[in-house]
Amino acid sequence: MKRPMHKKTKGTLAELKVASHLIADGWRVLFPLGENNRYDLVAEKDGCFVRIQVKYVTPKNNGLDINCSSSNNWSILQYKPEEIDYLAIHDPVNDSIYFIPVAEINKYKFKLRLAKSKNKQERGIHYAEHYTSLVI
Repeated sequence: MKRPMHKKTKGTLAELKVASHLIADGWRVLFPLGENNRYDLVAEKDGCFVRIQVKYVTPKNNGLDINCSSSNNWSILQYKPEEIDYLAIHDPVNDSIYFIPVAEINKYKFKLRLAKSKNKQERGIHYAEHYTSLVI
C-alpha cells in the first residue's frame, strides 16, 4: 500500500518537475538559498529573470483549485507582483505544468479548468491549455 506523500515532499517534487520542464525549454534555473523567500525558483532566459512560486495541485472536478497565498503559524499572505512573477502549477495526475502570471491573480484562489464546463459557461473561465508556457 502506497503511503501518502508529505506536503514538503510534494513541494520538492513539484519544484524539480517545473525546473526540469524549464531547462528542457531553454531556461536556466536558479534556486534561492534558504526558506525565507516568496519564490521557489528563478528562471532566466536571454538576460530576463522571472521569479516563480511553485504549487503541487491535484485535479478534481475537471479543474485545478490553486491556493494563491502562503501561510505560516502567524499569517496568511497573498502573492503580489512585487514579490513573484508567476505561479507554476504541477498537476501530478496528468504530469502537466502551467504558468499563471501573478498579475492575473486578484484573489486568494484561482481555478484552472482542464475541460469545458458542462453548462458551456465561458466568461471568467481560465482554461489550463492557455497557461502551458512561461512567457517573457
